[in-house]
Amino acid sequence: MSDFKSIKVTLDFFAKYIRNKKANDNKINDLADFDSMDDAIWNFISLVYDAKWDALYTDNKANTLRVKVSSKFTLRTIPQHNILKLVPVTINKVLPLPPLLAKTKKEISTISKYFHPKKLAVENTTKDNNARPGKSYAQVSKPPVNTSDMLKIKETFLSLNAEKIDQVNNIVNSQNEPRPRIRITTKGPSRKQIIIPMSGENVSSFMKNSSLHVANINRNLQNAKTDILIDYLCSENSGIMVITNKVAQQSDMSVISNYVKNSNDINSLQVDEPRLPKSKSHLKITSIPFFPHPNSQERLTFNDIETILKQNYIFNNISLASKLRIIKVSPKSDMSIVWIDIWDVQSSKNAKMLINRCFNVGNFIATIRGANMNPGVPQCKNCWR
Repeated sequence: MSDFKSIKVTLDFFAKYIRNKKANDNKINDLADFDSMDDAIWNFISLVYDAKWDALYTDNKANTLRVKVSSKFTLRTIPQHNILKLVPVTINKVLPLPPLLAKTKKEISTISKYFHPKKLAVENTTKDNNARPGKSYAQVSKPPVNTSDMLKIKETFLSLNAEKIDQVNNIVNSQNEPRPRIRITTKGPSRKQIIIPMSGENVSSFMKNSSLHVANINRNLQNAKTDILIDYLCSENSGIMVITNKVAQQSDMSVISNYVKNSNDINSLQVDEPRLPKSKSHLKITSIPFFPHPNSQERLTFNDIETILKQNYIFNNISLASKLRIIKVSPKSDMSIVWIDIWDVQSSKNAKMLINRCFNVGNFIATIRGANMNPGVPQCKNCWR
């Protein structure tokens, strides 16, 4: 017998078996014998459907299998009188739940401090910042914390506490406080003036005809085809001050210097070269031995520092504005710090050229650092009794 005939006989026998099998209506399922056959029946029907039902015929090839199966199914209509009517239901109010017990400190999550109730946020937005008691300006101006970012950090690093999470969030969002910037250069006078040092007698004699000198100097500057003009002259303890409309160049100062020295009112030997006002920059030199001479207990002196500075090319065109100051790093240390003040401009041009530069002092390597300016507090000599 072929395989097709065997399958056909098996299906006919299976159909007769199901037809003769009876089920108990009082029970959900009394067909215990079919418990293992449901998957097989479904697989068989699925395979037949996949094999194109239109190609399989039944009723002596009168109908296809699809038509035969479709004719067995009819739509079920529900009678109108069996439709249930909707009846409104009254819902009784449920009593409120008892209040929850307060959690202990260990049960409170460390991330809970980043959550704020919505009601509190609405009330805070309606109130003015000045009306908030107990909060400083720094607390009010602090940027809000992004809760989603904090949760992501907490999920990634489970062992971090709240303080560490704050630090990680500040680093990610670049909210670190900027490092304090030291001020190394003092704010000097305006550079729209020229200082001409001279003796007191020359100052008094030259200022007698100040208006005439202003007109003559402006005429010489115009002949030199410069844009600099003198507004007025004023006397100082160390010389005269020439106030100009612009910052003077070296050629302008040479024209003014030649006129002043050739004037009949003053002694040219007691007149120094004119210069522009400058600012002061404060620096310190570290890693210099306090006892620079080997096998000797002689301390570091000002002459030693001046000799060292003159021998190094990095100090070329650098002028000291005051006397050097040498201090010991600590009472038990053999190293010293040298504080120096140099003439500079307000942009700290000369100081920037020296900061972080190194040079040799014997067998040691000294480093130049910027120092915060300490102008000091003026005191009356009568207060120190």
